[in-house]
Amino acid sequence: MAITFSSLQVLNEVGAMMAIPLYQSMSLDLGLTPAQVSWALLSTLLMGAASIPLLSKAGDVFGHRKVMIFCILGILAGYVISALATTFAVLVIGRALTGIMAGQALVVGIMNDRLSNFDRKKAIGIIAGGQAIGVTFGFGLGGLMVVVGATWRTTFWIGAVLTVLSLVGMLLWGSDSDAVLRNRGAKRRIDITGVVLMGLSLTALCIGISQSTAWGFFSTATLIWVIGGIVGLVLALVAESRSKQPLVDVSLLLSTRLLPAYLVFVALGAAGIMIFNFVMGWALTPAGLAGYGFGLNPLMAGFLFIPMTAAGIVVSLYVPRLLHRIPPRGPLAAGAILLTLSFIWLYFMHAQLWAVVVGILFYGIAYTTVLTVAISVIAAEAPEGRGAGTASLYVAIALSSSSIGTAIYAAIIGLNTTPEAPLPLAENYGIGFITAAIVCLVAVAAAFSLSKSVRLTEISSH
Repeated sequence: MAITFSSLQVLNEVGAMMAIPLYQSMSLDLGLTPAQVSWALLSTLLMGAASIPLLSKAGDVFGHRKVMIFCILGILAGYVISALATTFAVLVIGRALTGIMAGQALVVGIMNDRLSNFDRKKAIGIIAGGQAIGVTFGFGLGGLMVVVGATWRTTFWIGAVLTVLSLVGMLLWGSDSDAVLRNRGAKRRIDITGVVLMGLSLTALCIGISQSTAWGFFSTATLIWVIGGIVGLVLALVAESRSKQPLVDVSLLLSTRLLPAYLVFVALGAAGIMIFNFVMGWALTPAGLAGYGFGLNPLMAGFLFIPMTAAGIVVSLYVPRLLHRIPPRGPLAAGAILLTLSFIWLYFMHAQLWAVVVGILFYGIAYTTVLTVAISVIAAEAPEGRGAGTASLYVAIALSSSSIGTAIYAAIIGLNTTPEAPLPLAENYGIGFITAAIVCLVAVAAAFSLSKSVRLTEISSH
């Protein structure tokens, strides 16, 4: 089961990441403006934020495997539509469909019913390792497509093939949870008020944050979307607290047993997108043109993340065993501190290729550790029958934080640039790495605020 779900994660990450290096050629072929290209990227994120709460709740009620297959079919349709797109509108629809990202949350719902606490932690570790592998392979494959001259359409067709493999794997080896049995004879319905409001609010927040660099950080449009999203989230939590079948117990969500694990994904989402963008930007820039950078082609730049893959594989083997012996607070704090230190290292050393490789290795160790511990805590603390719904919030938070990270990256990389001199200054990258380090302090604070009473050494009674 763990290998199947991890393989699905690898294929999903590869399918998503390999298209990134080809957006420039796609914009040229379709005649897209920079704003339209950003919306092609943003549509995937927004669909994820809007759909995850509802699909995850549907899995808790109607069966996680059934909803998982529906999600995979939606992603497959998205790749096909993207590959065939001839207009901006069709492209946005296709890229939006590929953003149906409820798989991680649905997997947690299945594992909560099918695996013991110890095996669940091992499975989460394997899935986290698969995520690290998928990121590197995705960037590498996208870079290879650029080097060999393949079109962006070819890349989307490859994404479709990988999604078909995901579907076959789920049909053959994907187990289901007890959701159908648990709800047999009961009136199966979803109280959609809080769930839909949460999805729409997260979407509004993502739009406001992602477009803040274009609209202005304190412009009326930015403030309306951001404040509207925040107010909507508060109202969604109020609606959930009054619901007989809530997405997640609000009192548990705001407790020191669960909230710190969610807050970790604020740092992982924002800092993760920042390290990919800043490292790739520096690596691809020719030193002869800008006075800095490594001048690597996209394929070689993607290989810089191989240490993250290696670290992910090793850490995913040992952290679950560690969690079986000691409380999660210690490993979570250690991983969060190392996450911060990896960006501080890159701030001082990013001008040297070997040092960037070392920094990415540190980041990979920290990222996989923090990810594994946080998901394990969320899975263990999820109320019975609401595993996917509880887990869906961390995916939504990670997506929203990725939007924040993208906006921060765009603002920093554009500092002191003009249309006549569009190349970023070397100093901008240093500012970016130290800003990411500051963002990671959220994970450090979250780790130390996690309740000492949280234990993963036995099956949770929740």
